[in-house]
Amino acid sequence: LLSVANAVAIVQDLKPETRVDDSVVVECMRAMATCSQLMQHIVSDMLDFERIDSGRLVLVPAAMRVSQLLQAAADTFNGLATAKGITLRIVPLLPDLDCAIYIGDVRRLQQCVNNGVSNSIKFTEVGGTVTIRGRCGNDAQVQAVVAATVVGCDTAAAMAAATATATAAVPRA
Repeated sequence: LLSVANAVAIVQDLKPETRVDDSVVVECMRAMATCSQLMQHIVSDMLDFERIDSGRLVLVPAAMRVSQLLQAAADTFNGLATAKGITLRIVPLLPDLDCAIYIGDVRRLQQCVNNGVSNSIKFTEVGGTVTIRGRCGNDAQVQAVVAATVVGCDTAAAMAAATATATAAVPRA
């Protein structure tokens, strides 16, 4: 919700003569569309708590590229990070990781990465940086890692928890 509200605030602050095809407007609209889809999925997931509790949650494996997963998180939270005075960056993937196809539940993985980015932005002070990167882990798995300059937080422990969540669900195809 914060990302949508932030994008709306940015659009509201634009001059009346700003064109709809202006890059700022386009970026905000893309972020709002992505966020609205995520909110729809979250509401749907909230309705499935009984399935989660009973272990009957169905994962939907699909082919995916790590770069798209990371870019979607950056697109979703770029406006929020900018408004808070935080730099949000993606570390370019190594060529073999960038072109590889992985199998995983894209929606669940996107939730994990988005949660890591959202929490990092929430706890990073003005002038800080949130970095999103992908890397190969053990057993031919890929890891999505979110790192931040966070005051009063053991960033390594937080990253390990987020990495473990994302890694467990993404076997390489």
